[in-house]
Amino acid sequence: MRFSIERGEIFSRLESVANAVAQKSVKPVLSGVLFRTTAEGKIELLATDLETAIKAVTTPVHIDGEGAFVVEAKVILEVIRNLPSGEIIFELQDNNLIVRMEKSKFVLPTISPDQFPEIEPTHGGIEIETSVTVLELMIDRVIFCAAKDEFMRNLNGVYWEIQGGYLRLVAADGFRLALAEEKIETDIEDRFLLTLKSMKDLQSSIKTALSDDLRIVYDGAKVGFYFDGIEMIARVVDAEFPDYRKVLPKAFKTRVIANTVVLSDAVRRASIAARLGSESVKIELKDQSIKLIAKSPEHGESTEEFDVKKEGDDILIAFNPRFLADSIKKIDTEEVELNFVDSNSPLQMNPVDVEGYLYIIMPIRLI
Repeated sequence: MRFSIERGEIFSRLESVANAVAQKSVKPVLSGVLFRTTAEGKIELLATDLETAIKAVTTPVHIDGEGAFVVEAKVILEVIRNLPSGEIIFELQDNNLIVRMEKSKFVLPTISPDQFPEIEPTHGGIEIETSVTVLELMIDRVIFCAAKDEFMRNLNGVYWEIQGGYLRLVAADGFRLALAEEKIETDIEDRFLLTLKSMKDLQSSIKTALSDDLRIVYDGAKVGFYFDGIEMIARVVDAEFPDYRKVLPKAFKTRVIANTVVLSDAVRRASIAARLGSESVKIELKDQSIKLIAKSPEHGESTEEFDVKKEGDDILIAFNPRFLADSIKKIDTEEVELNFVDSNSPLQMNPVDVEGYLYIIMPIRLI
């Protein structure tokens, strides 16, 4: 088996596929990428951690023979990353892969492809279409709110809901929640939960896509994402995501509109004192101004005050400044809207007069 291929072509495909490689595994084959020829004279690249699998198809400049091999993902990526532009030759000799380009040559050990697990595609089920650009933005708007603890199975991921002609992504960690939605052409209704690892794999893979068309297929057990010659299969999580609608406030007593950059800078500065003290920032809303107060018994106090547009009651409430800062970073409008119920109820943050995404942040009890 011998083939040659342009460095840029193979590297972009490898980068996408390698996202699914297992970070830690007792099976060495799961740390590798499977290369194999197809009947059409193309090369398939596959990787999986048994939870997520990614396959990409690439077209070589020239190919001789048929075959398959598995090579360690980190090594082959590093080799190709450091080669210049041009045509790379891959040749399988016994149990070694020879990679050559001009006067550079690498001899890499391979693993038997027989040990590589079979990747089952999605079978039937529902199908929707959207765009890579839309989905990439939706994932970016919610993924940071997912719980990082893998033992929190129902929160360590992103919830997908297809309902009422909308695709919604929701993530929560018990202290905050993010929701993003987009109108799609479908009357299908369904829902599923994907792990944070699968979501990060998808996020990384679609960044390399050159085409904007994206097809999603869900068969009840697995979800398939098809875009730009890449196929990603992810197993759904067998866990119940909490009813996020119960967290969404039904009505508000106070509405504030602030300049996004000014608020972001104020929260960042206030968080300096908060990190050294109680890890909280008090927000005092009075008349048409907002005051951010952070105190540390040993390191002092910081106060930030500026004008805002306020409707409704005055309020004093406290939050973890990191949760505020994380959400403000995702607001891409000049002004941000803050909606309050009372000192013990969650804050809803969203862009002004823009539908499509919002953030819910739980307050900290005032002392």
